[in-house]
Amino acid sequence: LRSLRPLDEELVLYSAASHQGLRGDPAAVYRKAREIAPRLRGVWVVRDAEVAAELPAGVAHVLLDSPEYLRLTARAKFFVNDVNWPGTLVKRPGSVHVHTHRGTPLKYLGADLLGKPGARLGFDVPQMLRRADRWDHSLVANRHSELVWERAYPCHFASARTGSPRNDVLVTRGRTDFRARHGIPADHTVVLYAPTRRDYVRGGHVDRIDLARFAADLGAGHTLVVRLHPALATGPARGMGLAELHRRGIVVDATGEPHAEEVMLASDALVTDYSSIMFDYANLDRPIVVHADDWAAYTASRGAYLDITAEAPGHVSHSYRELAWLFASGSWRDEESARLRADFRSRFCEFDDGRAAERVVRTLLLGESMPEPARVPGPAGAPDLLAST
Repeated sequence: LRSLRPLDEELVLYSAASHQGLRGDPAAVYRKAREIAPRLRGVWVVRDAEVAAELPAGVAHVLLDSPEYLRLTARAKFFVNDVNWPGTLVKRPGSVHVHTHRGTPLKYLGADLLGKPGARLGFDVPQMLRRADRWDHSLVANRHSELVWERAYPCHFASARTGSPRNDVLVTRGRTDFRARHGIPADHTVVLYAPTRRDYVRGGHVDRIDLARFAADLGAGHTLVVRLHPALATGPARGMGLAELHRRGIVVDATGEPHAEEVMLASDALVTDYSSIMFDYANLDRPIVVHADDWAAYTASRGAYLDITAEAPGHVSHSYRELAWLFASGSWRDEESARLRADFRSRFCEFDDGRAAERVVRTLLLGESMPEPARVPGPAGAPDLLAST
């Protein structure tokens, strides 16, 4: 009966990270909508009362699958999410679904997982595609993402070259109190280590680096901050190792920080393997080191849309010895690192101009016009990146 009533033209439902609260791109869109379009009523869908209790004061919310949730989803005009809405949600004609994704894709996703049985364990690809077929707009930060999403999700949506809303604060150099909250001296060089999960091992975690050794090798005046993949936040990799190192003051564990942007802003360099965080971090124009000691195994099990070791945003290490040498010698921030980073930024930060959230609100929610995003300056004649076949 509710689905027979008119859509509420000013109701926007938000969700992020599988209903875990104000995070990522949806949070950036929500904040900008409250600022420039207060007539829009934003309501967050959260998974349980525990998450609801962590929401900032004044944020309207509803619990997943509650009677109020069913009432609102039956009449909302707009849906903004970075993962997917439950399969039971029926898309009404006239409603608008905005899918923000969770960063620029490096590893295979969607339909491309059909050829990677180990990587799709626990995922129902046809169901994923049915859910994706509800999208109206797919946000992209670069043409690489546009090509990949259209390939991985061959569904009925239009790509919106808006940029990534959550990266606005990186482009504008937003403020963060991360260092103060964790007692990191203002004059320390903060190295952020952000590894991704592996599909070729049970549990998804492999200790690629001895964290205590790396922190010691960085030397005085440095702080090592570690942020594990969200899928590993409650696993043994954190509980049995990282948490103890954090307690002893050897490293800072930032895995539980809800806003990755604040951690990135507080750091001076990024060390990662194949995490998509590198595409976001490039907006800061700060050094990035790719630690790719198991690239062959990773691509064999998961697949990748580009060879990040050949098209890296900075120097690449293939062993811990190489990684330690890059920092000991100062090569991690040399001219070659800056050149590689400039090429990378011109390709993957293409539409991130600091106004992505505003562009989403004005063009997709309010139906207004807005200038195309300013392109990130890059080397003359830089080729367009095409998705691999």
